[in-house]
Amino acid sequence: MAIKKLENMTISGKRIYYFTFLYYYVISFLRFTTFTPTISINLLNRLSYLAIILLLLKIYILDGLSLKKKLGYLLIIFLAFLSWRNSQAVDILIYTLFILGAKGINFHTIINYFFKTGLIMLFLTVIYSQLGIIKDSVYVREKFLRHSMGINYPTDFAAHIFSLILAYFYLYFKKITWRSYIGIIIISMIMYSLTQARLDVIVSLLTIPVMAIAKRAYEARGISRDIASFYWIVAPILSYITVISAIFYSANNRLFQIVNNVVSKRLEISHLAFEKYSISLFGKRVIEHGFGGAQGFKQFYQSGMSGGYFYIDSSFIRLAIIYGLIMLLFVIIVMTLIGMRSVSVQGYCLAGIMLLLTVSFIIEQHILDISYNPFLIALLASNAYYHKLED
Repeated sequence: MAIKKLENMTISGKRIYYFTFLYYYVISFLRFTTFTPTISINLLNRLSYLAIILLLLKIYILDGLSLKKKLGYLLIIFLAFLSWRNSQAVDILIYTLFILGAKGINFHTIINYFFKTGLIMLFLTVIYSQLGIIKDSVYVREKFLRHSMGINYPTDFAAHIFSLILAYFYLYFKKITWRSYIGIIIISMIMYSLTQARLDVIVSLLTIPVMAIAKRAYEARGISRDIASFYWIVAPILSYITVISAIFYSANNRLFQIVNNVVSKRLEISHLAFEKYSISLFGKRVIEHGFGGAQGFKQFYQSGMSGGYFYIDSSFIRLAIIYGLIMLLFVIIVMTLIGMRSVSVQGYCLAGIMLLLTVSFIIEQHILDISYNPFLIALLASNAYYHKLED
């Protein structure tokens, strides 16, 4: 019977895509955990190459694209390939293939997989860290203990929570009630007590007003609809401001000083990154020294915050310097188009999520990590947008 079932199974583009998403999701998730001393990061990186092969198979063999589209996709893939070879970071190529390969893929199903699989993996990681099976790296800041809960760094753990909150809002957008908002507040307070990740907690709490307005706009309530109609413009504006501010940052400027302190010196480090590496079309390899992972944890306790720390937290600055100007523009265009489409069909949900991701990516580095951000797949996927609520 089992052999007959196998014989009757057909290889379809959808099955390959869903399998590849889950396969790469697990790999991507594990890379940012303290499982990595046991599971080699180099091994995980090598395993990720299978995702490239499978996605190329779907796009060029199974999707039935026209020659014009195949050539257009080939150009985009080639640009992403150049960025990968220059930066030595394969994430950009794989994420580009996930975006281009989403033809016929039910986006709602993708986010459902992301949400449920993410909850299970994060829960198990927390349990393993508290049982001592893997390390719960604990950092000290101003006498407060900051737990990573089995993830590489406390802010990475908080970013996982934020991404799952976004997935929840997407999946249950029509059913959101005041109880949902109370739940987000409770989760955010617990997250703050564990991680002291102030900026991540603020962004998580920001989901409440942003998605509340989006839902009211979806229900055709006047002023909310007017506000939500401008959600799409946040991505190009804030990304531009982020890059320009980093380039022209001056420690002698009072406004820059205030902003730099608010974002925990990220602006200063971003400016230093531009001074050291500048910007290029296709990126370059950047040597970073963060406090995440086993080596970073050791460095933190040896030298403290002043000990040669250099890590580009802002996703937009990472895109500009590490992956290059072309890929920065590509990602911003993708986010803007998703937001515009969401507004044009009067669904507003994904427009709100693009706004929240934009704010998060000013301070967080996970824009190209599927385990934190699967939402750019919506560009070409099916069933991605909530449409105007019919009377």
